[in-house]
Amino acid sequence: MALAGGTLGAVTAGQLVDGTPSAQAADLDPAPFKLGVASGEPNHDSVVLWTRLAPDPLNAETGGMPAEQVPVRWEIAADENFRQVLQSGTATARLESAHTVHVLVRDLAPGRWYWYRFQADGTYSRIGRTRTMPPLGAPVDRMRFAFVSCQSWVGGPYPAYRDLADQDVDFVIHLGDYIYETANGSLTEFRGLHAWYKTSPDLRAAHARFPFILTWDDHEVQNNYAGAVAGGAGDGRPFLERRANGYQAYYEHLPMRPEQQPHGPEALMYRRIRFGRLAEFSVLDTRQYRSDQALGDGRKAPAGEVYDPARTMTGPAQEQWLLQGLSESAAKWNVIAQQTIMAAFDYDLGPGQIVNLDQWDGYPAARSRILDFIDQRRPSNPVVLSGDWHTHWVNDLRTDFTDPASETIATEFVGTSISSGAGWDADVRQGLAANPHVKFYNGSYRGYVLCDVTAQRWRSDLRIVLNARDAASPAYTIAAFEVRDGIPGAQRIDAGDGLVGKVTDDSTGAALPNVEVAITGADGNRVTASTTDPSGEYIVFVPPGTYTVAANGVGYNRASSVTTGESGKPTRVDLRLSRAVAHASTGRTVPGPQSQATTSDIVIGNDLMALAVSAGSNDGQLPGATVGKPLDLAAVGNLDQLDWLNLSYASTAQPRGANAWQQLTVKYTSVEVVATTDSSAVVRAAGASTDFPDVEVVTTYRIDNGQPWITAETTFTNRGAQACTFWTGDVIDHDGAGQRSGIAGHGTITTGYGSPGDYAPSGTWIGMTGSDRQTYGLLYENSSFGAYGNGNWIMSQLQVALEPGATFTLRRRVAAVGSGADSDPFAALARL
Repeated sequence: MALAGGTLGAVTAGQLVDGTPSAQAADLDPAPFKLGVASGEPNHDSVVLWTRLAPDPLNAETGGMPAEQVPVRWEIAADENFRQVLQSGTATARLESAHTVHVLVRDLAPGRWYWYRFQADGTYSRIGRTRTMPPLGAPVDRMRFAFVSCQSWVGGPYPAYRDLADQDVDFVIHLGDYIYETANGSLTEFRGLHAWYKTSPDLRAAHARFPFILTWDDHEVQNNYAGAVAGGAGDGRPFLERRANGYQAYYEHLPMRPEQQPHGPEALMYRRIRFGRLAEFSVLDTRQYRSDQALGDGRKAPAGEVYDPARTMTGPAQEQWLLQGLSESAAKWNVIAQQTIMAAFDYDLGPGQIVNLDQWDGYPAARSRILDFIDQRRPSNPVVLSGDWHTHWVNDLRTDFTDPASETIATEFVGTSISSGAGWDADVRQGLAANPHVKFYNGSYRGYVLCDVTAQRWRSDLRIVLNARDAASPAYTIAAFEVRDGIPGAQRIDAGDGLVGKVTDDSTGAALPNVEVAITGADGNRVTASTTDPSGEYIVFVPPGTYTVAANGVGYNRASSVTTGESGKPTRVDLRLSRAVAHASTGRTVPGPQSQATTSDIVIGNDLMALAVSAGSNDGQLPGATVGKPLDLAAVGNLDQLDWLNLSYASTAQPRGANAWQQLTVKYTSVEVVATTDSSAVVRAAGASTDFPDVEVVTTYRIDNGQPWITAETTFTNRGAQACTFWTGDVIDHDGAGQRSGIAGHGTITTGYGSPGDYAPSGTWIGMTGSDRQTYGLLYENSSFGAYGNGNWIMSQLQVALEPGATFTLRRRVAAVGSGADSDPFAALARL
């Protein structure tokens, strides 16, 4: 995403136009109203109307407007034909506010729909629809609304908004990440981004149909910023200047009230919205006042400063405002609308803990103050609405997340993103077993949450679209949950749509987690894929039709079934997998979030593990030197979390520095399966050293049934006439969640990238692990090697001298094992 000068770059602009139904958009939103109309921030007697004059919206500097003030006529009516115009007036679109217009229309009747429009230079805008809230304190039978978040433009053309615009709701709550920032933090840049996003006809349609209630998260300014602390390097400008520019452009392009207008880098965003006596919404701002993320941010084991009670997500004033409001509320449903996941989530499946420090897990004392208050004061039916993590969740909120028997005191609904991707989906899926308070999770799809509320019950439909990159993608309800009045905790009330099923072991009937389930259409093209959860269940969504459902799990033979999916009800396809024996072939892959090998590469495995060796795939970090080296590796019941194994290298100089892992000094020229039987399989890669072309290098991978390792022997042969001395060894690069290294005698190493160190092993192994409790290791025949590395890669190093005609063989076992509940995740390697 880039803005070139004052206008969009030519390539990106062309892509944008290609994806927009331009004729329809021009009819609905003629110049100068090409960015549409919007309304927002309704209360019982007023609402804000918004538009921007921008005949050339992709011109980030001016929007195509002259440098002068322009009068804009507005009207609001009781009917869509404007036979009963109730109020009208003239506002001024000014250059200093990017020719945006905000009109606060007062003295409206409560609980009613209205229609509005603008006029400039003789042209009318499209007609928008808005409404006021019911009278304060009045009984209300029903409320319907949707909440949305996270709409990165590069994620797709917003089919979720197309589906939302067809719904019948009273209003929409936007929980943040309305835009995604770029490196340039100028006001022009932020204005250009907001204009760019509003070129979506589906976003404009939703704005024109419903009033929006909005709050921001981080990307409206900078990813993971905290208060006055930048979240990244940016473009060198002072961060508070960037924040002021982001806040200004946000206010300009959205229907906000005058009291929400920023003053430099400050703006009052937290406020209450009341829907009669049925519901009260406390809308929070968890960015502007929060403490900086502890421990340098990221997903890490919480310690030290994480538990400081002075640290806050909301700032003291907003926190007290929230608690006071909950204490005084007379509403039937008390809603906290905010940004990041409030429920605890431990990504580590063992006795340790790894949490996301940008979420409430990074501010446990602040979370406890709120949940303890709810527990003690018992406000009526507390419900938390969250976004940020691009995935659907339903969570029980408790005062003690470590105790599965503790009382549920509130419910949290987390909405998936409108378009932003979820590269961490597999990490969350694998962690579900350690988090029983998560009642539902799905990260495969984009969408939003549709809520239908009465005094007796709250219903949330988790809406999804099949393909966020397809503007016409069909939409479904992936799950529906209900909370009953006076009973905290959500219960599922639907059977689900799409394809669902369970994958089990065909001999024991045991559920198989972390099995990839791929759906292929009748044309042979893959439609979608997912992985089974800890109970072996999967759920995917496809249009009605005939599909092949195939399961691929480490340690098992693949299985598939052909089925026909119907609309409006789930189609169940259960699969039973048989245990594998030793094998080596092309045509399959090792499933996992980091998996990069293709079906043209070679997978060697047995009933306990599988490893993919490149037979042609190339990793960009090992250009020209990937072939013959392992790309993916996983133990049974697990998914691949490696980037690759650089096995091996032959370097003139001892590898040193932050890029020591990137050894390109052995290039294999051939990779082949040389033997397969029911009990063993062998793959061989042959090539040479680039530093010593006369040194022939042959690596042989062998696997036997019942062994949780692959034997790898690399033989170096000096075919030249001169003696040579070189450094050799291997590198493990782990890219999964919770990455950390281990070396015999040195325990777990977590120091970050860029600060490698030397370690003298006391045993014969080096390894890496992650939050999935899967440990990767290289176990050497002897301990005559050194180790070098840091928390996210580790390598072995030894020096070899070869006379002409001499050979040296480096023997090790490549292991992937589960570490279970061991406090030391590398104890599993020591046992091997």
